[in-house]
Amino acid sequence: MTLADIRTEHFGSVAVLTLDHPPVNSLSHPVRLALWAALEAADADDGVQAIVLAGAGRGFCGGGDLNELRSPLQQAWPGISNHLLPRIEACRKPVIAAMHGFAVGGGLELALACHHRVAKRDTQLALPEMKHGVLPPSGSQRLPRAVGVDRALALIVLGGKWPAEAFADTALIDRLCDDAVVPAAVDFACALERNAPPQCALLRHLPISRADGEASLAAWRERLAAMPQASAAMHRCVDAVEFAVSAQSFDSGLAAAKRLHDQLAGLAMNDAAPTGNPS
Repeated sequence: MTLADIRTEHFGSVAVLTLDHPPVNSLSHPVRLALWAALEAADADDGVQAIVLAGAGRGFCGGGDLNELRSPLQQAWPGISNHLLPRIEACRKPVIAAMHGFAVGGGLELALACHHRVAKRDTQLALPEMKHGVLPPSGSQRLPRAVGVDRALALIVLGGKWPAEAFADTALIDRLCDDAVVPAAVDFACALERNAPPQCALLRHLPISRADGEASLAAWRERLAAMPQASAAMHRCVDAVEFAVSAQSFDSGLAAAKRLHDQLAGLAMNDAAPTGNPS
């Protein structure tokens, strides 16, 4: 079955939802609507025991659609952080991200919200939001729980790409593969234990060492202070990760990071607005 830019296939009791929106499977508004509907349908299907979320073509997902950046469509329901990610977390069946090629920005945040992640070794992972003057609100909370505060800061503050195999020893990756990722993810889904609710595997439940986190935060603040070219967004990225370390709960940290993101987005929108009188 195809719903707009989402292709749904069934392999036994596993539903595979494939983002098929060239060239990079960006999460434009139509794709978000289609993904929401596909998730709802798979979650309600009694014949489905697990859901695999994959990407067609060159990669998993390139994140938000830059053509919608700072436009009303970017905020239209369903939003990535406000709606899609909580919907994935709430699924009654485990959702497994099958990553290949790249998982960037909102695409990586999509995978981080899944219950499990399977990836080809050379998949390029990145959270480059700071390059657009903002920060990854949900990524700043989930990634430190998956890979530790120091590695999360390196990814978020610098905005570079890291191969999935660099995180083989962390909770970010459940299984690496060398060949086609969808069959590997389907096999992984079929082998999952069914004794506990899928929500138990969510990254939001992983603890963060406060002492180690505070040491990493201090080191990165010192590093940025010595970088004349460090942007305001880079500094705010550190602040957002600090919420993951210090907040009383995941949800309170996420809410604080979202507020910080919205403040930066407002500043960026003002900077992009035309000034002066039209000629």
